[in-house]
Amino acid sequence: MTNSPLPPYQPGNVQGIILRGYTHPHSCHMLFTFTDRPGAAGFIRALLPYVQSAVAWSDKPERMLNIGLTFNGILTFEPGFKNQFPSEFKDGPWSGDSQLSLQDTGASDPSTWWNGQDKQAIHCIVHVYGMTDDALDSLVTVVSQSAATNSVSEILPFGPESDRLQQYAPLKNFIHFGYRDSIDNPGLGWPVDPAGPAGQMKSDPGDANNFLIGYPEAGSQFHPGPLFGPAGEFAKDGCYNAFRVLHQDVGVFEQFLTDTAPVVVAAIGGSEDHAREWLAAKLVGRWRNGSPLVLSPDKPCSTTSGATDFLYEPDDRDGFKCPFSAHSRVANPRDQAVYISDAPVPRLIRRGVPYGAPPAPPKYEGECGLVGLFLCGALAGQFEMLYSWMNTNGFSAKFAPGLNTQDALLANRGAAGDPSFTIAIAKDKKIKIPSLPQFIVTRGTAYCLLPSMKTLRRVAGLSE
Repeated sequence: MTNSPLPPYQPGNVQGIILRGYTHPHSCHMLFTFTDRPGAAGFIRALLPYVQSAVAWSDKPERMLNIGLTFNGILTFEPGFKNQFPSEFKDGPWSGDSQLSLQDTGASDPSTWWNGQDKQAIHCIVHVYGMTDDALDSLVTVVSQSAATNSVSEILPFGPESDRLQQYAPLKNFIHFGYRDSIDNPGLGWPVDPAGPAGQMKSDPGDANNFLIGYPEAGSQFHPGPLFGPAGEFAKDGCYNAFRVLHQDVGVFEQFLTDTAPVVVAAIGGSEDHAREWLAAKLVGRWRNGSPLVLSPDKPCSTTSGATDFLYEPDDRDGFKCPFSAHSRVANPRDQAVYISDAPVPRLIRRGVPYGAPPAPPKYEGECGLVGLFLCGALAGQFEMLYSWMNTNGFSAKFAPGLNTQDALLANRGAAGDPSFTIAIAKDKKIKIPSLPQFIVTRGTAYCLLPSMKTLRRVAGLSE
């Protein structure tokens, strides 16, 4: 193979959501179960004209969609693939092996997902996008009518009488906890190493060959598969999506900031309002406007809002700016050394949107949270690995052996990790919070393959 920065895949064969971040302000994420192969094929066939590929557009489409298939959904079309996909994809995120990493316990237990509806009945997820409410609604209607015509049943996420998973557009690029979202995603270059050994290429964990299936010759760090045979052909140019619906308990979050602010004031001075914002920044590693603590340690700054060009070594090797267990530092430790057993550092492509109206104080009632699309080439080696880090911060010597602290925002407090949170201020000064509350509850998870355009045509019964 000739080393080249030009990728061998064709953007027109890759679903657009994989390679590019959409900025459509309206979206809806619809779950379906198939009855039989002819109906499923007819359903996909009716949607194909609206599926957006990764080809660059000159004018942003007014409405478009992308399609994911679970393993059970794939078996509807290809029952012979029963043993030809990675075990974590086949067995599902509720399986014992996956739960060793995800550790969805208590209110997040898989038995509660989708309000107790059958997890294995989810065969297909359709992600619908629109520039306006009307554009979104019109395409949602197309999808719904196609499902009815083809005896495909929609599964509503929170029970038969619930609403769909629709983006809460007024929040724009922010989540319900008030943070700016979708800042740091891998660059998705293609590996190139002209000086390397013949036939070998160096791959960064953020390169596209670690997300797209079917390119073993490109030196992938995570070996997306299946690679060979009929299943390999079916999966090529696809990507896995760990689809996760995360309820955000805004009342618990705001109460925690209020209750802990006096402790912060006693340690660093200032007002309780500033203490609340300072504490919120320490939980995530960024101020709520997106400014990273490494670049703006004292207050948020408009010039660093959304900045991604920074490192932890040597700029913050002691964690005085950004705590080691801050969410953004756990999810992407950048140049911070990790143990050999945890290398290379996994990366994820994340496409997330808030759902539900913001709950009003003082009761903060109502269902709201994040629809998370976590894209990767290897569910176990990327998505589940990062989640294991969040639940137990044992991936780096920066954490004291045996302490097993947790991601300050996303961890499940019922997991095996230590729920305390230490904020180092100076060499001999720190704030230690004995136990962080549960901020996030998992409402449901499904593992999907986002197939290539060629494969979507194939399952729809159309010629290639």
